[in-house]
Amino acid sequence: MGEVKWEREQMLVDKILEKAPYAEGKVRRERRIEFSIPADRIRDFLMLLKENDFELMLQITTVDWPNDGELELIYQMWSVTHRTHAMVRTRIPRDLDKARMPTVKDIYPVAETYERDAHDFFGVYFEGNEKMEMPWILDDTEQGLFPHRKDFDMLTYVKKKYKLLDRFDEDKDNYVI
Repeated sequence: MGEVKWEREQMLVDKILEKAPYAEGKVRRERRIEFSIPADRIRDFLMLLKENDFELMLQITTVDWPNDGELELIYQMWSVTHRTHAMVRTRIPRDLDKARMPTVKDIYPVAETYERDAHDFFGVYFEGNEKMEMPWILDDTEQGLFPHRKDFDMLTYVKKKYKLLDRFDEDKDNYVI
């Protein structure tokens, strides 16, 4: 029964993989497909998706995998033509000096915003995005604070930043952040 389900989605995956043999792809369910791409091919693949009627980038999501020493970037794409959502996954090293990706804002202009989010919260640097160094969401002048990484010490940060608030008294056993 599973082989005949979602035939339209499987044909779309097959069509794209034929042009991108470096990728892996599968159907997740009706109107949902997924690809895994080597990080150095992300630009090629997103250009291919755009040529195959994936008109919209919905978001770039970042997932921290500290035990693997990697960050995963998930490009959420939508095709109005095919009425299909595509998740495009890639992984990069977690080390700050290696957490780099090429920008894709020339392919999908909205990527500029999501790349800045990933930079502010996870420390991913998108080469070619000239707004990487501009202040964005976080207003801290202290560099190297990436609050969405799993090893970020939120309690120490909050106690340091908001030391005037009494609810962070050292004698309390539980803190409410």
